[in-house]
Amino acid sequence: MVQEENKGKSWWKRLTQQKEVEPDREIDITLPELRHAIHEYEQTLPKGVNRTVLLDDTQEIDTKRLKHHLSGVPKQRFYMSKETFHIVPEEERDVIYEMDQVQRALDLYMDQEKKLPLRKFQDALQLDLTRLRDGGYLKTLPKRPYYVVDETLIVSLEPKETSS
Repeated sequence: MVQEENKGKSWWKRLTQQKEVEPDREIDITLPELRHAIHEYEQTLPKGVNRTVLLDDTQEIDTKRLKHHLSGVPKQRFYMSKETFHIVPEEERDVIYEMDQVQRALDLYMDQEKKLPLRKFQDALQLDLTRLRDGGYLKTLPKRPYYVVDETLIVSLEPKETSS
């Protein structure tokens, strides 16, 4: 059947002929579903390439590239931190930009000072953001507290749960 349709056409027309593309099915997804799809996608990437290849210049996740790991393309827009891989919905995207600044400031501080800039008298590993700003590592004081998760020195919005 396809051969009959193509019989009178030149090889160039057959090669350049636009194929009908089905529109992507739009779906609603949750953050855990998106995280799982990103993890699956990352497993298919060559060694040394990480999930940040999914991000555009604004750090929005290109969810169309995940449609094979989901049952369609999400209606919602999501953003991801380049430094910590923290994912948020569109309405919270300012968090990832701030988080990236805090992570870079912490990394630079650790390189130069060789110690953690922690708030005093805290059980959780809460960063002393004022010390980072006063030391020139941060331009502005963040709106929310940040914590160090573990020995990887990744910043988080939540303190690490202590096992008692």
